[in-house]
Amino acid sequence: MPTALICGGGVAGLSSALHLKRDGWRVRLFEKDTELRTAGVGLNIWPNGVRVLQGLGLGECFLAEAASMNRWWTLDSDGTRTSDTDVSSWPDELGAPITGARRRRLNAMLAAGLDTEEIVFGATAETYQQDGEQITLHLADGRRATGDLLLGTDGIGSRIRTRVLGARPAFTDPGLYRWRGVFACAEAGVPTDVQADVFGPTGHFGWIPIDATHAYWYGTLDGLTTLEQVSEVYSSWSGTPVPAIIAASEPASLIGREITHYRSHLPRWSDGRALLVGDSAHPMFPGMAQGANQALIDGQTLARCLREHPDVPTAVTAFERERLPVANKMVDYSRLHFDYTRTREEYAAGRGNLQIQRYLEFE
Repeated sequence: MPTALICGGGVAGLSSALHLKRDGWRVRLFEKDTELRTAGVGLNIWPNGVRVLQGLGLGECFLAEAASMNRWWTLDSDGTRTSDTDVSSWPDELGAPITGARRRRLNAMLAAGLDTEEIVFGATAETYQQDGEQITLHLADGRRATGDLLLGTDGIGSRIRTRVLGARPAFTDPGLYRWRGVFACAEAGVPTDVQADVFGPTGHFGWIPIDATHAYWYGTLDGLTTLEQVSEVYSSWSGTPVPAIIAASEPASLIGREITHYRSHLPRWSDGRALLVGDSAHPMFPGMAQGANQALIDGQTLARCLREHPDVPTAVTAFERERLPVANKMVDYSRLHFDYTRTREEYAAGRGNLQIQRYLEFE
């Protein structure tokens, strides 16, 4: 039985582990924390991601807890509705709806498919060594594990990535902050089956329902780093639901963090039996809401490549050849969302929902 060593317990690591386990691999997932943790509160799972979950046998369970969308609005900060897209037909047309979900619930659902002994907590991946037959993972505390395949699913700070490339990549400039929070849809007066984005002169704001009663919001304003600053600006967007949403936010849910990503696409994701998957390979700005979806697709694609190419290095190369250009194009699209002036003008010109248009290029 071949063994996969997986470094990181996020969506990329957990879903990759489930795909490989289903194909008869022995999996060992190493997570640096003492429990599975998540950054953020909610996430958008598009039809491409829902289809992966369906393939893992988790579709019914996921959809029972997630919120499915019927419409997607875009608004200007002055209150003008610049697009209103009906997505209620996507389950028939694309095989799945566009959804919002609580991030912790998705991770817990994925982790439930692994046995207790398959997840090692308190284990920080440090580096690796390999020969023609196997690869050995070195943990920060001196422990080692040997297998046939090593996946770096340890995110944007990945030490496995640095070992694959031989150096740490350059990152984008600091100073871009993203704020998030959870609120009851009824309190804010917004529907539970509509997600929306609002564009202003110096930033944007959006919200996505994540279950039958609640939604999460996200927002970024140029140069503003505190909740008090962003709340003051958003309060002037009085023709939109934004002020009511912030007022209805659950205080304990409010999270702000700096967004930073690779300045340029990585030249490669693999090194023999070592492979980068998810955010360690292609971190995305949240503009296309595709980070988790692309991580899910990574795991599915890797499993297929390993079935088609029993030689692990050959399968890894095939995976990289297939996924790298696709994921990198999605990364490029995710950044366009943060060009606020351009995006606001494009929506005001009646060009329709740009995110949906770009996503459908991949369907």
